[in-house]
Amino acid sequence: MCSPGFSCDSALQVTYIVRGSGRVQVVGVDGRRVLETTIKAGSLFIVPRFFVVSKIGNPEGMEWFSIITTPNPIFTHLAGRTSAWKALSSKVLEASFSVGSDTEKLFRSKRNADAIFFPPPN
Repeated sequence: MCSPGFSCDSALQVTYIVRGSGRVQVVGVDGRRVLETTIKAGSLFIVPRFFVVSKIGNPEGMEWFSIITTPNPIFTHLAGRTSAWKALSSKVLEASFSVGSDTEKLFRSKRNADAIFFPPPN
């Protein structure tokens, strides 16, 4: 799984699936899901400006490449090293999710360095 992420600038993202298959989810700026579908080799999809996208490969895996419509794209992910969550204060997260400081610390500690996630071994 590729961590959900988005372009911080005005770039469009055109993605082509080279090999394998999986799922793609795209969420608009209003938080509504605009696309959730199965994709396979040969599929092409476009992610509009500021929309969040996540790609989830099937067990055999999935390879893709993306073309970005700006010469210096700026991306951020909702998890991992460049997570947008890191920009929010502890108090904002606690209030947003109606949780205590212990839960907020646990939330913040998970997956803080990875943008590509692999399932645990069976």
